[in-house]
Amino acid sequence: MLAVMPWPWTMRTQLLSVATLAAAAHGCGDGAAPDPRVPGQAREEAIGAAPGADGDGTPAAPGDTHPHAPPPPRLAASPRVDLAANRARWHLYDGGLVIPVAAEGLRKYDVEYRSAWGDVRDADGVRGRALRGKRAALTIPWDPGDDGGDGAATVTVRARGKGKLSVAGGKRRAAAQALDGTWQTLTFELPAGALAEHEATLAIEAGKGTLVHSVTVAPPGAAPGCAGAPPPLSPADDAGALGGVARMSLLLEVPATSFLVATPAAPDGATARITVTPADGGEPVTLHDGALAPGAMHLALDAFAGQLVRLDVDDPSCAVRWRDAAIALADRAAPAPAAAPRDVILLVVDTLRSDRLTVYGDTRVQTPRLTAAAAQRGVVFRRNQSMAPSSPPSHATIHTGQIPRVHGAIGDTGDVGLDAPVLSAILGDAGFRTAFVGNNDFAMGRLRRVARWGESITPYYRDHDKDCGPIVEEALRIVGEARAAGERLFLSLLPIEPHVPYRYHAGITDAYYAGPFGGRLGKKISSAQLGKLRGARADDPRWDHLRGLYDGEVAYFDTCWARLEDGLAALGALDDTAIVMTSDHGEGMGERGQVGHAYALHQELVGVPFVVIGGGLPAGVVDVVTSNADIAPTILELLGLPVDPRMQGQSMVPAARAAAPWPARVVASEYGRSYALRGGRWHLVVAYDGDATLHDLVADPRSERDASAEAPMARRYLRDAAGLYLAHRQAWRAGTWGALNDIASTSPLARD
Repeated sequence: MLAVMPWPWTMRTQLLSVATLAAAAHGCGDGAAPDPRVPGQAREEAIGAAPGADGDGTPAAPGDTHPHAPPPPRLAASPRVDLAANRARWHLYDGGLVIPVAAEGLRKYDVEYRSAWGDVRDADGVRGRALRGKRAALTIPWDPGDDGGDGAATVTVRARGKGKLSVAGGKRRAAAQALDGTWQTLTFELPAGALAEHEATLAIEAGKGTLVHSVTVAPPGAAPGCAGAPPPLSPADDAGALGGVARMSLLLEVPATSFLVATPAAPDGATARITVTPADGGEPVTLHDGALAPGAMHLALDAFAGQLVRLDVDDPSCAVRWRDAAIALADRAAPAPAAAPRDVILLVVDTLRSDRLTVYGDTRVQTPRLTAAAAQRGVVFRRNQSMAPSSPPSHATIHTGQIPRVHGAIGDTGDVGLDAPVLSAILGDAGFRTAFVGNNDFAMGRLRRVARWGESITPYYRDHDKDCGPIVEEALRIVGEARAAGERLFLSLLPIEPHVPYRYHAGITDAYYAGPFGGRLGKKISSAQLGKLRGARADDPRWDHLRGLYDGEVAYFDTCWARLEDGLAALGALDDTAIVMTSDHGEGMGERGQVGHAYALHQELVGVPFVVIGGGLPAGVVDVVTSNADIAPTILELLGLPVDPRMQGQSMVPAARAAAPWPARVVASEYGRSYALRGGRWHLVVAYDGDATLHDLVADPRSERDASAEAPMARRYLRDAAGLYLAHRQAWRAGTWGALNDIASTSPLARD
């Protein structure tokens, strides 16, 4: 779905040969009234307004550029990707890459764990961002061009301060220049070898408190693309418009049945080129090249459905402004409203990898009852990610919809804050009976004081050797009592299969490991025994033993699922109960020589299930990337209740009910100083030391290979999201801010 092409760079590479590009259609229609937006404050941030246009008819076929080409079908007002609201995500070029340090556009290049950039301040009518210390790093895309380049670059910095300022790329630095306390534009020449191909690090070194307005990085000798440009449109015409630079580039995943819509405002004779470059190595495709006609433009994107692409908008005049710019989806019939379920059971199966369930793909593990229930009555969120690879922070995220540094259970220490929006407390206040039954008091004890469960039974671990059977029995008792009392119920269950100790189950485990069960592992593997396997050779036969016991535990859990389902049916509660199943984290099974969990953020640890069975949602598979932070908001909306505004996740009920294409999302995981971003098939993992690796989860599901060199566009796409996440993760609320790759018009970032 995603892959890569070299990053656009010089004006020479921007002017692609028309003969090599395949044309696609555009038509005109009636523009809808734009959403007003606060205009940008500088050329590099002159981007604005939102949604689109409606029409009737059939989209023009690729290559059909006839002026009377039929208009597109009616477009949905929601969901759509507001391209102006995503101003911070556009890469801007004027001879070289323009980095708007004084605006939110900085964030995608500022991926240091602790940012060296301070607040924006105004000095002499010009905005600048202050250096916290004496050095700040920027991680930028760099393409040396068709001639191969040599890593040299011309860097222009607009800054205000005292002392000296210099720039460096890697270990190469340019000579320092003096600052005189006024706003100055300084030009530096970085020598050969300074900037690495695809992703380079550029350092700005100056005195603490120096203000930097913007930085431009270009190949030596490149001329500004907007040099000699005509005056821009009047402020009134410019308000809420996207444009004003020689090239704008945006990385995005294209939904199916979608259109690029915008209304250009331009001086007479102005031209523009709009190009889409697939990230999988396909040829660039020109959607428009030439004069701009009045009215709304609709460019069909069906050829790129489900792909990561780079959208390039070239404006030689630097005078075109694009209004109402959006990626709009074809309208679909509104789904019939479904009755809210009476009860919800939140079933968190501790340490369950999603790749051990048939509903997530091919696996040898047999879970026939769960598989049948999901197929007949379930919604499977196929690309779900845990927030953390350890129980305390992850369980707290599931129950609060918040990231660890907000709910308070950071790492394996800390308790959930008293002001956290815990799901059981919210539902208890709404009149629900609430209860918790399960194991893992190490994690759930941190929730007890704020969860306010009406009944809490934990731990079973000591009394029942972690078995899920007694948990199901207690669950059915509570359901029966609530039904008899006429109470609605929110019940949270935590079976700890397949967490260690992995146990042998007669007639089940043998299907996954036939023995022998002697030696150092036996029929029950403890956490201490797991530790002795770390770093073992890939061909060590103990791995087969280990995986056999783990897979047997997953299969055994299916018998408990069957008992729960049968028990609910006997109580008459199956049809009006929604069961939301997930896990707190996965488990290492030899990937990178690791076992257990809490050692990294690779997919074997954060790829966990999210399945809703029952609850009135249409059965099916949803490919939109989701997070365990989305579970609490989803449960509230399922029950017909408002999502608590303190929750940072987003309800997935609309995406599940749509049964139609939906805009892509990028979500994050974190653990200590390490973090990871998932977008489509790609997973960027940043270790504690800052080392980043990119994994293609389709071609390499075990994340054994770093795909960064072959997929720089995908790496950049997730790097852009990482910068936004690091800067705003504590304030981010998906319900109003949108996703890391799809900023909503209601986000403060849309108004920067």
